[in-house]
Order: sequence, then C-alpha cells, then structure tokens
Amino acid sequence: MNAPPDSTCTNHPVTVAANICARCGAFICATCSVGTATGVFCPRCLTSSHVLADRGSRFLANLIDNVVVMGPMVLAAIVFAVLADSRRGGPSDTAVVLMMLGLFGGFAVGCAVQVVMQLRFGQSVGKRLLRIKVVRTDGSAVELWRIILLRNVALHLVAQVCGLVGIIDSLMIFSAEQRCLHDLFSDTIVVDANDSVESP
Repeated sequence: MNAPPDSTCTNHPVTVAANICARCGAFICATCSVGTATGVFCPRCLTSSHVLADRGSRFLANLIDNVVVMGPMVLAAIVFAVLADSRRGGPSDTAVVLMMLGLFGGFAVGCAVQVVMQLRFGQSVGKRLLRIKVVRTDGSAVELWRIILLRNVALHLVAQVCGLVGIIDSLMIFSAEQRCLHDLFSDTIVVDANDSVESP
C-alpha cells in the first residue's frame, strides 16, 4: 500500500515515505521497502517473517560445499602422488611442482564453481540442493563480496589465530536466531529458499 503523499519514513524522518509496511503499518521509504509475495514490509517485520533454514539443512549444505571446493584439490593431490610414487627413485622436483599446481588448480576449480553458482542463482551448490539461501538481515540479496570476504575469509583468518573461534562459530547455530559468527560478521541469515524476497 502506498503511503500518503505528505508522510515521512519511520526510519528516515527527512525522507518521504513510499509505502506502508503490510505487517506493522509503519510508513517506509523506498530504501526501507522490501517486496515479497505477500506484500511490502519494513526491514524489522521482514526479518521476523522469514522462515529460517533448519540446522540439519545448513549442516548438509556446508558439507556439500566443502566437498565441492576441496574435492578437486584432494583428487588432484592423489593423482599426482600416485604418478610421482610410480617413478623410480622417488618423486622428482618436476613431479612435486606438478603436484602443487594440481592442488592449487583443484582448489581454484572448486572455488570457481561456487562463484558461478552464487552469481547465477544466489546460492552455493549445497544451499541450492538443500533449497536454502543466504540473505541480509533486512531480507535483501547478499552481495558476492560479503559472502566471500565476511562469511568465509574473515572467519578463517581469525580462526587461524585462535582455533577456539571455529568451535564457537559452529556452536552458535544452536542459538535461538541460529546465527553463527560468520553470520554476525556479514549481517546475514540463512532462510528457506522458498520464502522468496524481491526488491521493489
């Protein structure tokens, strides 16, 4: 529903309101408005209207994603190790270099697959198979850089300094909001993909 012409946004008092939240009735500007199949909501009501992905689906999706990224690297390492071991006198310097290239190449292939899936579907391989997706806490689509840097790289770097961080990150899935540390870092939630959200 459109807001009255002279109304202002509840969150941005100096901005003219464009819509009325379908749940709480607050006047909201275009920036605060997020359209769904059931109406236009303000960020606070939209977040509460999402169906969070269950913990089992998140675990399986993460397991699949790890296999997709690490699988090609492990396969390449095994192949080159077997080839190097079959040579008399042990692996040569060339075999070792090829093995390292295989490791990095396999990892690059796995990462490339995930990036393509994220760009095309807004989901990783595992999350698409399990029909869940990552969105911002306001319900908007999450940017690729946020997925890569904040949800993945930042946490792994911190975990290298303190291994306890990885354990805490995993255990936080059992909180009421089911938000792990990487979710807090990136301001994201994981929801049922059938609960689709469209930007107005």
